Amino acid sequence: MKQSEFNTVFKEHKDAVYGFAYRMTGSAFDAEEVCQDCFLALLGETARFDPRRGTLRCFLIGVTRNLVLKRWRSEGRFDPIEDHEALVEPVDPSSRETSELVAQAVGALPPLQREALILAEYEGFTLSEIAKTVEAEVGTVKARLHRARENLRHALAPLAPVAGVKQHATTK
Repeated sequence: MKQSEFNTVFKEHKDAVYGFAYRMTGSAFDAEEVCQDCFLALLGETARFDPRRGTLRCFLIGVTRNLVLKRWRSEGRFDPIEDHEALVEPVDPSSRETSELVAQAVGALPPLQREALILAEYEGFTLSEIAKTVEAEVGTVKARLHRARENLRHALAPLAPVAGVKQHATTK
């Protein structure tokens, strides 16, 4: 890959790679390191990308995912079993802004649910693109996405208006 080609790929995909890494890790420092490692891997192993298997963006997100999981395994933070069992604790609506609470709830999801949700909702991947990226069956991705949404519904329930109480806009 020529330097100019690499620069173009980097400019086109750096935000998606960094954003996915950040949402998965919750850390700007870790996301920067993972993003850098992802593009270094692309530079070192350009031949691994096969356009018949998917888009370059899907490939880069897949590399990013593997780097995040590798990091978690080395830190002892990844247990794929927890994906089936975890129920995220409800958020405290008085503690922060809604967007921060949503980010907190997404960050609290088990890793496999979190990645499925991030890829679907934030990256706009289709179920088949997610399945290719995470090397899983479409049915598995559907199940993870369903569990993630159910966990979020539970975690974010305190943000829902109380039944029977009308919400009024405040005026000055």
